[in-house]
Amino acid sequence: MGGFGIMTPMGQIQAPYFPRQIGTYAFGYSVFFYLFFLIFNTSFTIMGVDVGDFLKQYLGAFFGVYLITTTKVFLVSFFVHLSLFSIAYIPFKIFGTETERYRILLFFAVFGFEILVLFQSFVLYPQIYGEFFFFRYPGFAGLLYFLTDHTNSFIFQILYTLVLVIVFGSIFYSLYRKKIKEGLFLLLHLLLLGFLHNHGSYLIGIIYFVLLLWQNKNYQNVHLKTYIGGIIFILFLFVFPLFFDGLTGFFRSGSVKNPPLIILSADSLRYDKVGQKINGESITPNIDKLLSDGIFYHDHHTTIPRTFPSWADLLTGKYSMSHKIRDMFPALEEQKRIGSNEFPTIFQILKTLGYQNYAIGSFAADIFPRANFGFDGVFAPNFNAKIMTLQRTAESQILLLPFLTGTVFGGGMYLSEIDGLSTWGDGSRLVDRFKKVCRFSGDSNFSITYFSSVIHFPYSPAYPHYKRYTNKDYYGKYKYLKFVDPTDSKSPTESEISQIRGLFDSAVFAFDEEVGEILSYLKDKDLYDKSIIILTADHGEALYEDVHGQGHGEHLRGEAVTRVPLIIKFPKDSNLGLVTNTHFYGITSSVDIYPTILDYLKMPTKQELPGISLLNTIGKTDWDFDRLVYAETGIWFSDMGDHFFQKQRIPYPNILNLHQVVPEEDYQIMITDPIYRETIAFAKHRSIQSKNFKLIYIPTREGVKFEFYDRIKDPLNKNNLYPNHYFAKKLKDSLYETVVRWEEANVAGEYLIPSPISNINENSQ
Repeated sequence: MGGFGIMTPMGQIQAPYFPRQIGTYAFGYSVFFYLFFLIFNTSFTIMGVDVGDFLKQYLGAFFGVYLITTTKVFLVSFFVHLSLFSIAYIPFKIFGTETERYRILLFFAVFGFEILVLFQSFVLYPQIYGEFFFFRYPGFAGLLYFLTDHTNSFIFQILYTLVLVIVFGSIFYSLYRKKIKEGLFLLLHLLLLGFLHNHGSYLIGIIYFVLLLWQNKNYQNVHLKTYIGGIIFILFLFVFPLFFDGLTGFFRSGSVKNPPLIILSADSLRYDKVGQKINGESITPNIDKLLSDGIFYHDHHTTIPRTFPSWADLLTGKYSMSHKIRDMFPALEEQKRIGSNEFPTIFQILKTLGYQNYAIGSFAADIFPRANFGFDGVFAPNFNAKIMTLQRTAESQILLLPFLTGTVFGGGMYLSEIDGLSTWGDGSRLVDRFKKVCRFSGDSNFSITYFSSVIHFPYSPAYPHYKRYTNKDYYGKYKYLKFVDPTDSKSPTESEISQIRGLFDSAVFAFDEEVGEILSYLKDKDLYDKSIIILTADHGEALYEDVHGQGHGEHLRGEAVTRVPLIIKFPKDSNLGLVTNTHFYGITSSVDIYPTILDYLKMPTKQELPGISLLNTIGKTDWDFDRLVYAETGIWFSDMGDHFFQKQRIPYPNILNLHQVVPEEDYQIMITDPIYRETIAFAKHRSIQSKNFKLIYIPTREGVKFEFYDRIKDPLNKNNLYPNHYFAKKLKDSLYETVVRWEEANVAGEYLIPSPISNINENSQ
């Protein structure tokens, strides 16, 4: 072939050209594997729910949108393979082995490299491939077992790094042989591909290759100094981001200096996991250290064990029955109430003090972009039908997944939608974003809400954490993950339950590692002592205690789903900062956090709030009155199964029949039918509890049922004492008073009738 160039009298070799066949090979390779995996590895089952009919309905109406989203996945694949084929071509080019056979070797080189990368990804994130190995092709599960149990991720990293060392070595060999222009061009080419890969700039990369292959030999005439300048420029671009955030932060300062507010939260973190010991060691050693500097509220409860409404309650200080975000899929008029004059968030109030507010999170943090919480920057995934379709398409491409998730030398920026994968529980990228925001914020007033999803099902900590507390001899479908199937009421075996709980504990440890790295960074940057640090969770998780099943939001029995940790560390230079290692045992609610922050910052509010400032607890261990806190269930995703709560509920359709895709709202998935929304609100189980007792209100078609439990003697809520206990009537009266007051509900017999949906718009005007 004619791409070797001609030796000039000066010994300079022309820059080599990449034959256009490289583009042809990469395109054919991409098309083949894209279609192959699309046909044989596509599933529309999510968390045990078949969304196939739902997506078909969506795709039929919005096929053009689907075409765009799936094309994005193919274009990323095409760029990756263009890069790999061009890199694999370099040694053939330099050593002059471009024979007919080299084309076959080129394909094997690319495929072999991808297999090495894929095996490393199997070891790092086996959960991502869980559906492939355990639900679609379980016959291949032995390969995954072998790789995770008997190999190390570094083995494969070393192997494919050696491949790149050979490529770089061939380039330097070219420079050694005085082929200066050839070597510098190839070095620039590799650096440019590395930069584009690191930033996920696949469209720019494809344009670059089109120009490269289209120009053919024309770019051989580029001056030598241009290549040297290009190399220096690319190297500068690599290191520039490391300085940019710090330089920007240096010039940022607030007119009024207030303490940074850091909220650290994990989805599904249970109270009883903080300080839990396994084999004599705590599974939360870093959170334990935070305890020594703060106040631990031992009996803290979320108002609703579902992520979106729970955060809405925490950040507005109002109940979901007031602001109407009562499920994960609120309608537009419900979303708009958050951040309104009636329901301002804590971050909107902080803005008046000059704060810049940021949210950082993984897949469960997709709630933050969907309402006006008052964030100036949201580094978290979004959620809509387009994104869900793209995710399912991307998950089918197992050769591409390592590049999408950052297994290969960084990366992971190609498709922001991949951040929303529930199976990608790698917290290192979230911690890096936290550090970046801190550097960017500099000495200004700022808050960061850090929300990890690693503890949320399917409990997906990355390597090596998923091995920490699990049974190494267990080989089954729960070895690496456990989805919740809302239609399956069958309880796993004892060994399976033990494995699932081991996964959960391993995920807790992984989150604790994230907390430890964040706290160390804050200390290194002299921010720890200056900050208000709040550690909590949106809800807990049932893990097969008694008949409670697995998951959250379906019922209010037991302590596991509403009781979550709350730790508050105040700035050291404040009077409260001198109060350390304090334990408060009185019952508290997530709506208490809002007035506590306002109270500390001396920001008075004219609004009536259901919560109480926890500054009132300083120096105490309990309330001096009988405090009561409220909670309610979320939405039931399924109308199937033999669970106890399915027998205790007012029926309405499953989640797929409730949903609507709303194109004008960026294809968000919402429950828009007012009849369904009113039914969901009416059917909710509600509870009110004191330090010692809990009452649960359960509306059914046969009438309202009540359950009353002694929280101390009967934490699993097995023995219903209603109506014989002396305290039952007081709690019942208090529950009705609470709901009538904050929801403007009516009472018909014993039923609580929520205010009509039509009142939402009237009250918002």
